[in-house]
Amino acid sequence: DPGMEIEIAVRKFEVPHRFSPETLAQAGALPDKVRPVDKRGRVDLTDVPLVTIDGEDARDFDDAVYCEPFKRGRGKTAFEGWRVIVAIADVSHYVKPGEPIDKDAYERATSVYFPRRVIPMLPEKLSNGLCSLNPGVERLCMVCDMLITAGGEIHAYQFYPAVMFSHARLTYTEVAAILQNTRGPEAQSRKSLVPYLLNLHDVYRALLTARNTRGAVDF
Repeated sequence: DPGMEIEIAVRKFEVPHRFSPETLAQAGALPDKVRPVDKRGRVDLTDVPLVTIDGEDARDFDDAVYCEPFKRGRGKTAFEGWRVIVAIADVSHYVKPGEPIDKDAYERATSVYFPRRVIPMLPEKLSNGLCSLNPGVERLCMVCDMLITAGGEIHAYQFYPAVMFSHARLTYTEVAAILQNTRGPEAQSRKSLVPYLLNLHDVYRALLTARNTRGAVDF
């Protein structure tokens, strides 16, 4: 039967594929969305147009990005470059050391992807829900907020917990089409986000130049 090869592989390589009853009970008790109490002590980034960029068949979205030009000061202390925000889902808010979910996740170590099936490291309520930066909903995240120079050097950075709101779930194909033709149909459907995608592309090119200068190997 189709899919039997997956069942064989799972058992042959002893891939953990059943969550413990304790883990399922703990996951079931989690909230369905971010609550006011969860936001305490976090920076509110819900107005920042962060977006996720993944493959077409991605089911969970664990990082989001944003970029804007940044200028500060004059003379020798002047800075010109970009402010870049990278946000990742804050799993640690929901998964605490020693708890059932943590123990199961530790045993699994990673999600395992098959052509027609995924064996997640975390229960679906977390992997595709609370810890997935889905568009149009608030999510808890950890942020690296950076200033990057025109030469591609990290000028300053800080880390902090935040609350974000993904403004779009984009794909690599879609973003490539937008960058190739900013007046095309893909760009028109994401008109408000195009300037930020162009900013991200600009800082990417600066980082790539700095990477080449360092002699990094590009496969």
